[in-house]
Amino acid sequence: MLELRINGFGGQGSVTLAHLLAQAALENGEQGQALPFFGVERRGAPVRAAVRMSPTTIHAHSQCELPDYVVVMSEKLIGAAVSEGITAIGTVIINAPEAVAVDKHPTWHVDADAMAREAGLFSADGPNINIPLFGAVCRVLNIPQNIMEQTILNKWPGNNGERNLGAAGKAYNTVTQISL
Repeated sequence: MLELRINGFGGQGSVTLAHLLAQAALENGEQGQALPFFGVERRGAPVRAAVRMSPTTIHAHSQCELPDYVVVMSEKLIGAAVSEGITAIGTVIINAPEAVAVDKHPTWHVDADAMAREAGLFSADGPNINIPLFGAVCRVLNIPQNIMEQTILNKWPGNNGERNLGAAGKAYNTVTQISL
């Protein structure tokens, strides 16, 4: 079973990203479970969500304590996200304008903010970075690009889906692993 935690700020789309990843697992013939965490969060406050994926039935329903992957939606959260817990060999996927390596952990980089702005993906809170991050995470997890695209079009048919496909596809094809 694979466990993934998403660390972001309220309004960045952490929960939507978790649901998209769980749905992509289902579209890919696996089990998927989105685990939003709701406390006293508000827009702009640190939030988290988690995802489980497995080729077999998922029996766990608790929060992910030591995930295999951590998605950091803002480079301001790197320290907090890693110190919150990750397996010793866990992988970190970071949204940042410049590549940032995390000690002792394989790290992937994508500039989701720039990709969302370029695609015109905005909300009242700023660029919708969860869409390019979805593409990047799918690539890192080896979820086929056609499954990623199908998941997006099922969620947003029409013009919104097409714009989302562009940003997610660009992230899928450009997310880069950083050497330690």
